[in-house]
Amino acid sequence: MHYSILSIALFACLLNIAHVRADNIPEDNVVVSAHRTPATRSDTGSAVSSIDRQIIEARQTVFITDLLRDLPSLAVSRTGHIGSQTAIRIRGAEANHVLVRIDGIEVNDPSTDGTFAFSHLTANDIGHIEVVRGPQSALWGSDALAGVIDIQTRRSTAPWSADGFFEGGAFDTTNAGMHVGARGAKAGIDVTASHVESDGTNISRSGTEDDGYENRTANLRVDAEVMDNLSLDASLRYVDASKQFDEIDFIATGLPADADRESDNRQTTVGAGARFALFDRAWIQTLRLTQTTNDNDEFADGQWTSAAEAEKTGVYYQSTWHLPTGPTEASAQHVTLAIDYEDEAFKQHGIAAPWGDPNQAQNMHNAGFVGEYRATGFGGLSFSIGIRHDDNSDFDDITTFRSTAAYRIAPWDARLHASLGTGQKSPTFTDRFGFFPDQFRGNPNLKPEKSRAFDIGYEQRFADDRVRTDITYFRRRLTDEIDGFFYDTSLGPFGMFTAANRRGTSNSRGVEVEASADIMPGTRAAASYTYTDAVQPGAAGPAQQETRRPRHMAALNVNTAITDQMQFNINWSYSGTQTDEFFPPFPASSQIVTIGAYTLVDASASIAVTDNVTVFARVENLFDETYENVYGYATAGIGAFIGARIRLAN
Repeated sequence: MHYSILSIALFACLLNIAHVRADNIPEDNVVVSAHRTPATRSDTGSAVSSIDRQIIEARQTVFITDLLRDLPSLAVSRTGHIGSQTAIRIRGAEANHVLVRIDGIEVNDPSTDGTFAFSHLTANDIGHIEVVRGPQSALWGSDALAGVIDIQTRRSTAPWSADGFFEGGAFDTTNAGMHVGARGAKAGIDVTASHVESDGTNISRSGTEDDGYENRTANLRVDAEVMDNLSLDASLRYVDASKQFDEIDFIATGLPADADRESDNRQTTVGAGARFALFDRAWIQTLRLTQTTNDNDEFADGQWTSAAEAEKTGVYYQSTWHLPTGPTEASAQHVTLAIDYEDEAFKQHGIAAPWGDPNQAQNMHNAGFVGEYRATGFGGLSFSIGIRHDDNSDFDDITTFRSTAAYRIAPWDARLHASLGTGQKSPTFTDRFGFFPDQFRGNPNLKPEKSRAFDIGYEQRFADDRVRTDITYFRRRLTDEIDGFFYDTSLGPFGMFTAANRRGTSNSRGVEVEASADIMPGTRAAASYTYTDAVQPGAAGPAQQETRRPRHMAALNVNTAITDQMQFNINWSYSGTQTDEFFPPFPASSQIVTIGAYTLVDASASIAVTDNVTVFARVENLFDETYENVYGYATAGIGAFIGARIRLAN
């Protein structure tokens, strides 16, 4: 009830001051996932952060997670060296509460824990990333309970262009890739490919065995305007990755120990869309067909042990009316109706045991009916109201909503922004049906998780937009949270882990600060800080801190063009103390342990040798910090890399 009262009061305040004009506010970059239709950042009430291609190249990033960890409220957990299992949590929520889209295709993996495999997301073909924080289920469905990470691959603007690079360095790592693109007046095509290979490091605290990794990624993207009012697009993406890892020693230590284990992962995503505009583009209809296929195989001592497969097929229709009406000439109203239909198929293969058989095939489908009303330019006020009704084959129907508001105060060059909404997350196939001998058995009786959250923020610009700060307060409550490590003594002769809905309410609250500044010509700094307090009901007693959610996170990046040919970048990243859950050998019960704070510093530099050739170098973990972000899993020390890039364009 207090959320509704706060919402009414907030919107009343915004409407009260809506008579102030918003002239001379600079236009921002367009965001594509904060609403069902593209909008400028200044008209968006949700908290949004973005990463562009320029930053990706300045940081010389191999894996996108190294950039995402520096954004507000994004906590990254990785079990060791590159390629190891990686989870990203937003505002204290679970990793599978975050929807990930690549070129408009939902890529969360239903065959595992419902998350996206960030461990295999390389940077060569990525053009732009935006992160929308807060519940987005009313727009995008179940996976978007805590936010959306929307990724766009590279899109050429020149008639034709090509570039290629190669680098090598620490841990016997090599990384190579290419991009070829062409763009005409009404059509374009982009092709990218990359290959990363590394001997890796030892991810266990003990032993000497290094755990290697290999990744091959290819992406194709095409678009064409076939008529003045009809455009088509299509994309194809393929990732083939293989990683070595260590197994938990459940008998002696309960920690990872050297073992010959390997996981092979393949993901194929295909999408095709059409956009049809009528009445001078006042009525726009879109139709998109997508399919994502995931295949995951596990090996032990060179022998196949198990596999999990999933296929997600989606059909998405959307109709939007743009109405240029309102109190001023800059006013506009946008009404969107949409239908999302998704079908998910899951298969698990393995060796049957006396206490269970992993071999199975499951299926689930969902139809989502979406409505969104958005108004912009109402005397400096922009707002939206969205609602979604999901009809699921396996769970009760559920309705979610979201409302946002943004108010621009022109005389101060400032903006207020706020959002309020509900979210829901369906249990994964693994939570419900998964089986791993002597370890885990699914619970088919799980209920969806449900959340209610709000945020309110203030953005201020200074010095003719050369300095920008944004501070946001957020709060979220979650009911029926799924505990995937609930120990049930009734399963098997000694008990097994299963999944169960927690009793009570899990809560998170915090503050996000984001700032950027053009310090001097050619030098730009960006910084962030997040405080997160995330607690869950205790098994027996008071609430306890959610695991793998640092209370304090901060980052600072400075990029400077020393000369027209030379560029230097330094990045500082801090992760505060956090907790984790440790499962010692039977019969001891689980324990809450502490993971210490750590600071990482990376530095990179590049020199343009000619107009077409650039030489670059970087050092990761410059001060050789020893740290963990998952208990018991060691991470890599200092590493140096050097490479070259060739560019051609017309």
